[in-house]
Amino acid sequence: MSLDTLKKQIKEKKLSNIYLFTGAEEYLIKYYTNAIRKLIVDQTNEEFNLITIEGKTDTEAIISNCETLPMFSDKKLVIAKNTGLFKSKKGEGTDTGTSKKSGKDRLTEYLESIPDYTCLIFIESEVDKRVKLVNTIKKHGLVVEMDYQKPADLVKWVIKVFKSYNKIVDQMTASYIVENSEYSMTELLNEIEKLVNYAEGRSEISIRDVEKVCNKTIKSRIFDLTDAISEGNNSKALSLLNDMAALREPMQKVLFMIVRQIRLIYRIKLLKNQGVREETAAKELGLTPYVASKIMNASRNLDVNVLEKAMYYSLELDESIKTGKISDRIAIELLIASIGSR
Repeated sequence: MSLDTLKKQIKEKKLSNIYLFTGAEEYLIKYYTNAIRKLIVDQTNEEFNLITIEGKTDTEAIISNCETLPMFSDKKLVIAKNTGLFKSKKGEGTDTGTSKKSGKDRLTEYLESIPDYTCLIFIESEVDKRVKLVNTIKKHGLVVEMDYQKPADLVKWVIKVFKSYNKIVDQMTASYIVENSEYSMTELLNEIEKLVNYAEGRSEISIRDVEKVCNKTIKSRIFDLTDAISEGNNSKALSLLNDMAALREPMQKVLFMIVRQIRLIYRIKLLKNQGVREETAAKELGLTPYVASKIMNASRNLDVNVLEKAMYYSLELDESIKTGKISDRIAIELLIASIGSR
């Protein structure tokens, strides 16, 4: 909801005086910081009215920069990045210790009456919501958590970005790009730019283009591995596992993703057995078109009982890993063998 509030403020040009941006999605943080900058700072006087502070900073330095009057403008923008003021760890700008406490308290009091001519944006990679400063910003400004977006939203965004380059992609191709990349919008943008350059002179981007140009991530390899498992092709599955091991993919992550796929296939299978249409089932589980097609295909080859046994067995394997009886790699091989022997 806070992100929706921010979008509304920018659209209506009615900004708060204080913001705290945090979260894993760096692209969105940069995008909205830049959107605020464009509303406040004119390029002709940017050197006077845009101040960026990076790293651990004395609170008085932040206050003094906020107090300075803007020049040739009604407002100024102060951006403070990774100050450490929002951590609760001892020795990292927390409320422990007399001098640090008085400094943070001084800043907290100041933010309650920050000048109208100043817009202050804190950008922090680590935020403890219990820190007093967070509550103060919530009360007098806006705290926005910008985490990785949902795959379905990313598919829409990918289509929109391609459109800005005068390129066309259908939903299946867009979801293929999303599901074969990391969910980071910055990473996705890199893949989009590669495809745009590759398809110069053509208006449409196809899945074949993606296969030729884009990097193959662990997610895409997991789809291949799951396909092989569902087909009962254990030798191919083990070969793909060897490839991932050679690429030093974390085996714990590989196992987690295989189990996640098995659970999705199981849930789809149950819904289909209840008479739910495939499209409705995919929508209910929040699957993008590409993932839905993969899960549906796999579900046709696997029985509900096999999937249930695989899920229970994965729990046993997890316990064996945690107690040191087997390694993650051995656990994956055992799980593949158990499904393949159906």
